[in-house]
Amino acid sequence: MANQTTKIITLPKSAIRKEGMVILPLAEYEKIRKKIEKLKKEKKLSIEEAEILKIIAEGEKEYKEGRLKPIKSLAELD
Repeated sequence: MANQTTKIITLPKSAIRKEGMVILPLAEYEKIRKKIEKLKKEKKLSIEEAEILKIIAEGEKEYKEGRLKPIKSLAELD
């Protein structure tokens, strides 16, 4: 049998009971963390897209209600 080093760590019972505990290799943790960051960015984009669609819908509603003045040129804005 090869030489094996055994390390003993002590975990507080309060931490285990209160929130639980997960122990995993650092590489696996980094993989999960990167995946979470990617999902957060995708969610942020979808939130921005939803906001844009909401603004467009409000503009279309105001146009249908006659609250917007149609223009043929940006020069008419002055």
